[in-house]
Amino acid sequence: MQDYFFEPTIFTDVGPDMRIAQEEIFGPVVSLIPVSGLDEAIEVANNTSYGLSSSIYTRDIASAFRAIKKIEAGITYINSFRL
Repeated sequence: MQDYFFEPTIFTDVGPDMRIAQEEIFGPVVSLIPVSGLDEAIEVANNTSYGLSSSIYTRDIASAFRAIKKIEAGITYINSFRL
């Protein structure tokens, strides 16, 4: 089935106001937005028109649970995702 699939794509150094960060993308794509800490990460996560789901990847599970309470999304995954 050649040419029927998109390869997984990682966009790095994405700014929170960039189009790729503000619009829904379909496919195996992730946009990495650098932040200085948990509070900024929550602010970036909540600064979108979409709020169906979010994902947190961290070694600090306590911080992840603090963030879940503040992120405005229908569901938040920790160190996981759902296709």
